[in-house]
Order: sequence, then C-alpha cells, then structure tokens
Amino acid sequence: MTNERQDARRRFLRAAGRMARSIPVTWAVIALVLAASIVRISMHPGRVRGGIDAFVSTGFDAVFVQHDWLSTITSVFFVWNPVVLVFAVLALLLGMGWAERRMGHLRTAISFVVVTVVGILLGLLFQAAGVVVDLYSAEITRTHRTVDPIIGVVGVVMAASAFTGPLVKRRVRIVGFAAILVFVLYSGQPSDVYRLFAALVGLLLGMAMARTRIVVRRPRATRRESRTLLAALVAVTALGPLVTIASPTGNGVLNPLGLLFRDPLRDYAAIAAHCQTSDYTKHCVNALALSRLDGPGAVLLTLLPLVALLVSAWGIQRGRRVALWLAVWINVALALLAAIYFGFFPLLSSSTYTAFQTAAAEDYRPFEIVSALVPLAIAALLVASLRLFPDQIGRGSALRFLGIVVGLFVSTSAVYLAIAYTVRDQFTPTASLGDLLLDLPERFVPVGFLSFEPADIFPTGPVAVLASQWVGPVFWVSAIVAAVVAMRRVSPLVSVSDAGRARELLVAGSGGTLSWMTTWSGNHYWFAPDGGAVAYRVVNNVAITTGDPLGRLGGHPATAHAFSTFCTDHGWTPAFYSVTEELRNELVAAGWSSMRVAEETVVHPADWSLEGKKMQDIRTSINRAVKEGVRAEWGPYSQLGPFVTAQIREISELWVAEKDLPEMGFTLGSTDELIDPEVRLMVAIGADNRVEGVTSWLPTFENGVVVGWTLDFMRRRPDSMNGLMEFLIAQTILRARDEQVGFVSLSGAPLAMSAADGVAGSAAEASAEEPTAGILSFLSRTLEPVYGFQSLLRFKMKFRPEFHELYLCYRDPLNLPNIGLALARAYLPTLSARQALRTFSTRE
Repeated sequence: MTNERQDARRRFLRAAGRMARSIPVTWAVIALVLAASIVRISMHPGRVRGGIDAFVSTGFDAVFVQHDWLSTITSVFFVWNPVVLVFAVLALLLGMGWAERRMGHLRTAISFVVVTVVGILLGLLFQAAGVVVDLYSAEITRTHRTVDPIIGVVGVVMAASAFTGPLVKRRVRIVGFAAILVFVLYSGQPSDVYRLFAALVGLLLGMAMARTRIVVRRPRATRRESRTLLAALVAVTALGPLVTIASPTGNGVLNPLGLLFRDPLRDYAAIAAHCQTSDYTKHCVNALALSRLDGPGAVLLTLLPLVALLVSAWGIQRGRRVALWLAVWINVALALLAAIYFGFFPLLSSSTYTAFQTAAAEDYRPFEIVSALVPLAIAALLVASLRLFPDQIGRGSALRFLGIVVGLFVSTSAVYLAIAYTVRDQFTPTASLGDLLLDLPERFVPVGFLSFEPADIFPTGPVAVLASQWVGPVFWVSAIVAAVVAMRRVSPLVSVSDAGRARELLVAGSGGTLSWMTTWSGNHYWFAPDGGAVAYRVVNNVAITTGDPLGRLGGHPATAHAFSTFCTDHGWTPAFYSVTEELRNELVAAGWSSMRVAEETVVHPADWSLEGKKMQDIRTSINRAVKEGVRAEWGPYSQLGPFVTAQIREISELWVAEKDLPEMGFTLGSTDELIDPEVRLMVAIGADNRVEGVTSWLPTFENGVVVGWTLDFMRRRPDSMNGLMEFLIAQTILRARDEQVGFVSLSGAPLAMSAADGVAGSAAEASAEEPTAGILSFLSRTLEPVYGFQSLLRFKMKFRPEFHELYLCYRDPLNLPNIGLALARAYLPTLSARQALRTFSTRE
C-alpha cells in the first residue's frame, strides 16, 4: 500500500511538473506581478509610494491629461492590497495557464500585451465619450486611477476560447461576458469597463489568430446545453446585487437596482442619538424604523430573493419549468420594484430625505430606466426559452407552484396581521388595521426599500419587532423550499406510478424493438382496462404514438381501438406512428389508412458474420481501429466517469453546431436519454484516452432479461478515423453474439426506406401510389440535406440487415397534412417560425 501511494505521488508530481513547464509565459507574468506588488506594498506610505502609484496606475486624466501612455501596460502588474494580490495570482495561474496550454507561448504573450493596451485605450475612449455628453458617472471617475491584472487575464482567456471546441467555447464566452457585464452594470468602475473591452479585443484577436471565419448566425446547441447556459446566465445575474453590496460607491447603470438589496443607513445608533437630541424630523422617524429592523431577519430578507434566483438556476439546468417561471416572476418583480422605487415614490414624497433622492435621481435617470429594463429583458429571454423544457415537467406544476406561493403569502400575512393587531400598542404610533395592511407589503421586500419609502408606523415592542422582522424571511424560505420540492419531482404531469407501470410492462417483455423510446421525456401514458398501454404525445391536437401499444401481443389491436376512442373523446386526432406491419394490417382491416414512413434494420448476431466481400468495409474499419489504438468500451452512462461523459457531451455539441436546424427529438434521442441506467453505450476511446465517438443502445426485455439492443444515439468527432461508426456497431453485434442476445436493431431512419433494388429512398417515394403522401414527401426532401436520413439508411445496409417496414396509421386521409405538421413539430420541438420559413423556402 505504501509503495502504491508513493507511485501515485510520483505520478502526480510528474504530471504537475509537466503542466508547470508548459506555461512559462504565465509564470513570467505572475513573477512580475508578485515582485512589483510586493515592493510597492512593503513601502511605507509617503511621497515615494505616492509617486509610484501615480506613475504605474492608469485612468482618464492620467492618459489624456498627463499623457502617461505607458500606464496602459504598467497598470496590470501592480496590486495595492495583499488579499487582492492572492486572488490576482490565482486568476493569472488558472486563467492565463489555461489559455497558454491552448494557444501556445507566443500567442499568449502577444495576446496579453494587445488585449491590455488596446482594451484599456478603448475603455478610456468610451469614458471620454461619456465626458463629452456630460454623463455623471464618467465625470466623477475621470480622476480615478486603476491597477488591475485581471484586465489582461479576461482578454487572454477570450482569445484562447477560439482554440477550443464549441462546448467550451460557448460556455467561456457566454458565462464570461455575462459575469463581466454584471460588474459593468452593477459596479461600473473604470476597471470593469476596461475588462469588458479587453474581453472584446481578445475575442476578435483569438478569432484572427485561429483564422476563424466570422459567421453571424444563431449558435446551435443541444437542449441540455442551452438550459445549462441559461441557468448560468440567471445565476450570474442573481449575484449582481451582491456586487452592489460589495461596491456601495459604484456607478454602474444597475447600481440603483442593487440598492434595493442594501441598507444604506449604516450607523443607526448615531442617527438615533441625533434624533433624540435634535429636531425630530420625518427623516429621523424613518431612520428609527430602520434601526428597529436592523437584525438577522433584515439580513435574510436582503439575501433570500437572490438565493431563490440561484435555486431557479439549478432547476433550469435540470429542465424544470417551475424554475423557469420562478426566475421570470422574480425578475418581473425586480423590474416593477425598480420602476416604483426610482420613478413613482420620489415623485410623490415631499420629505427632505426623499426630495434629495428625487434630485439625485435626475442625474441617474438613464441608469434607472436600464434598472427596470434589464430584469424585464431577462424575463423575456426566459419565456422565449420555454420550448427547451419538456412539457410534462410541466405546465400544471408551474400553476400549482404559483398557487402554493400565493397561499404562503396569504397565510404568512394573515398570521402576521393577527399577531401585529393583537400587540398594536407595540407600534409607534398605535397601529390600526388599515395601517398594518398598508405596511404589510414592506415586510416582504429588502430593507433597503424602506429607507426611501416613508413609514407611518414602526414596531417598538419585542413581539411587534419579532413579527415584523421574520414574516418576510419565513415567507421566502417557505417559497424556496416549495420550489426545491417542486423541482425534484421528475414528472408532475405524468405520475410516477404511470411511468413505473410502463417500465414494468417493458421489462416484462410486452414491447417491441422501439418500445423503450416510450420511457423518454415528453410522453404521456394511457392504460387500457385489459392492462395494455399506449405512450403518446399531443402536438397540434394530434395524439402521436411511439410504436406499437404495450401489453400482450394479441391485445394490441383492441388497445389501439380503445385508445382511438379515448382520443376522440378529448378532441384529438389519433396517429399511430412507427407501428409494425401486424398492427397496421389490423387497423387497415378496420377501415384505417396507412403509409410506410421508415424501415427498421435488424441483425441477428447468431447468424451474422464478417466474412464475404460485402463485409469488407466493416473488416477494414475494425482493422484500422486496432492499428490506431482505438478501443471500444461498453457500459451505462453512470459508470463511464466524468472524463468520458464530458467528452460525449462535447462531441454532441460539435454535431449539433454543424446543423442548420436545431437538435431533433421524438424518436431520436439526445444526451438526455443516455442517462437512463438501462441504456448501454459503446464508446470508442483512442490511445490518448480521447473519446472519438459513441453509440447508445436501448434494451428490449423478455421476462426481465435483455433479448435485444436497438441503436439510438450516434455521434463522432469530425476528425475521428474513417469507419468509426462501423467499428462501434460491429463491436456491439459481436458482443451481443457472445452474450447470446437475440437481435440487434439498427433502428429506422425516419422518412426513409430501402427500395426493392436495395437503394435507399424517401418514404413518400416508396409509397408514391398513395396520393396523401405529399406532406411527408415534402418533409423528407426538406430535412434530408440537414439530417441525411436516406444516407443513414444506406449506411445501415452495410451490415446486411433484415428490413422490417414501419407505418403511420390514421383514420381520415384529410387529417394527413395536420398529422405531418404535428410530426415535424414533434421531431423539431425547438424550431422557431423564422427558422421553419427560411428552411422550407430554401429547400422547396
């Protein structure tokens, strides 16, 4: 054991040494910052230190008035505070070190100088524009002098983002700029502005060095990644008011909004003493009221709305609509609060204190407008992202949560009013019921709000103070707990028991090769009296099923007819999609219409062989993988480890980023479906432990034993070896043969099938005799250049599979256009109207 620990320690030290040697430019910059800052900090305050400070720091007057142009580079090598120095060194080590390992030494050194000098100069020009138009914040900061090593760090990191994959690139840029903008908007110090311009310069410089072609288009991302970025945006903006608390003298445009979360009256004892010995003005009354609220309850009331936003960010990343609407409601409330606080109340009040605030507000009027508009913009972005969230997680849950919050507000308000009215003599002056009702809303907003809103009553007795302080925190804590509970519920619209019953049917062996897709997010379940079940989703009033019904095979037709009646009773059009020929024949005999929509390819491992001329491509792919050191690993997602799963997500993002249309859904799985513990992944890993490609396989059970695997998810790196997918699928078939699994289905390519001569074509072309095939033929032609369903089918034909036809069954041919549109929406749930119009018009 001791030898193993020593070996592990030596390996760690060797790896750390290699990493340290790979970032010499970073170490050089850190050495300069440490040396310069330590020398300056060690000096005694006096003329020498003041002279150094004036020489190395930068600012508007320093550059444009005193012509100290050299300060644009020297300012990033000094730090005045030892604590800040520690954070600066960590930022340099992590940020610049990460960038240098991706860009190289020379690019990192050039980037550091360019982003620093050009970024600061652009920031100074921006400040000069503010001075020209007599902007208050620009005028009061023109004499400020700045030293900040982080300016160079953020620029270099943005430059290095051009040398990363789409997943890291998008996260660095979106989260990075969101964090920078939070500081600009809430703090607004000159250093914040310099960082913003340094980041912009770094972004353009990195793209130029990487020779990246600038393409103005909406970036493509998977639904999971889009939610992750949205959650990061909400979390970063939630921390904005904390920047105001930490920077009370800031000049950012959202600094007024942050004041709602900060009590600006600091020394209550001095104010109270002044009011007792001097004139007893309304200002004193308000100050005394705030002094009564100065306690743990007030502190919690300041922070809990921010905690609620962080909780909503967590839920948004998990795909919970409750979290989305919670963030929307809080941001709308902040916007309204800002509008009322900075626009309405100062106009109404005539007190000396608020009159001063009204006068000051004239200088900050543009800031106050932004303070209300930014939360509204975030709320609008969240609402526009609603299509990223699964339906069943869920529409009703948001309304139920809203009802719970309203109930909590009413109940806590009622308890507070009852207690406060009972001890009404503990308020000054003695409170009436009307006074308590008017005072009630103030108990649920941050204390900073009360410092500018005239108070008519304030608590003096212990019970009144306790009730006034804690009614707000109790409400917010209860609402946050309710939100967490609602978010942890996996499927509010689909009961856990329904999902469990469907899985029990599948494990028992009542499903077909595609039936495991019925467990995916977005499906609802209908259960027949005889024990059968149908998985479906309603799109445009069309109930689209996924494969054959679940249950005993002989009962499928009866289950289908009963489900059709259920749909008719609800005003839906039933459409049985991707059903087998057996069910199709039964429905056609009952008067239904049908159309072939796909052809499933099935391989029987026991009879499958790599011999023969037709399998030459497969053998070549296997041999090439062995030669290049690529190995195949089999297992569930949870056992692959974070290093492998992170690369799988990155490969998926690479694949989606290349498409002109969003990620597809319905019968085409994404990274969300890989997490299922019953699903298996076959992963190709190179000699350097880099994930080259991945396939996922859905189980088919019989009496609890896996009897087949169905191909679902297929992704590969753009620069991976040729034949990688052939290698992975062949390895799965060979493994299935060794484990005596009955079949391996390569699934069916939607809207594509093989013709009699073995050439793949569209579903509508193969069913040309059906005059109602026009809409699906149009979808097939439109989506083929983007998703390549027909080429996918031709690829699967390499494995010499059997072909099983899959059908769409519908009652009335007149409903086919509506069914086709519903299928398009099911496959492309995040497709916007603009994207659809552009795509369909260009493919026509």
